[in-house]
Amino acid sequence: MDKFSPQEYDAWYKTPLGSLCDRLEKEAVFALFKPRGLVLDVGCGTGNYTLEIARRGAKGVGIDLSFDMALFAKTKAETQGLKTHFVVGRIEAMPFKKDVFDGVLGVTALCFISNAETAIVEISRVMKKGGLVILGELNRFSYWALLRRIKGLFKKSSYREARFFSLRKFKGLLEEAELKNLKWSSCIYFPPINSQWFLKGYRFFESAGKVLFPRNGAFIAIRGTK
Repeated sequence: MDKFSPQEYDAWYKTPLGSLCDRLEKEAVFALFKPRGLVLDVGCGTGNYTLEIARRGAKGVGIDLSFDMALFAKTKAETQGLKTHFVVGRIEAMPFKKDVFDGVLGVTALCFISNAETAIVEISRVMKKGGLVILGELNRFSYWALLRRIKGLFKKSSYREARFFSLRKFKGLLEEAELKNLKWSSCIYFPPINSQWFLKGYRFFESAGKVLFPRNGAFIAIRGTK
């Protein structure tokens, strides 16, 4: 994967398109998952979700392979007065004991690692019995995925080596890790046009997409129970 600075990653959320996608993805994630107790954010990056976990009253712990990302996230949390903790490590072999976390969250984390199957088993290991996991990934069967692949052929893109998941494959990964009571949702059916004027009409695309193509939103969130 091409190396991006934390500042470059966070710049996405300041664009009209990035800001809207972030809001809709968080609505999908937190409609399925209510943070409580000690919650781990795997592949936390710049701490976008780790900080949101803390804002919602839980204790957020983030883990990321990049020291720069973890340090940037820690600084953001301190600046905002949020109590969080960040660790550098691999999702496939995390430095935590078993049955530690009340919940685990991971958004666009699995798409950047080679062995998602091992990662989900490891996520289950560190989570308490009865704990909830919520994972959000990019949908293989959406035109956003196709456009990201094409973009990656011609210019620097974090998605050049990314692995996109179909809903069926995504659910299968959680089932193989013996996670139960799966529930999913999808969102972002509008074209990726970074125009504030155009995005004012996003509700039309979301409403139509959820009815006509419920499995084909650009973002899929799945919740499971250990």
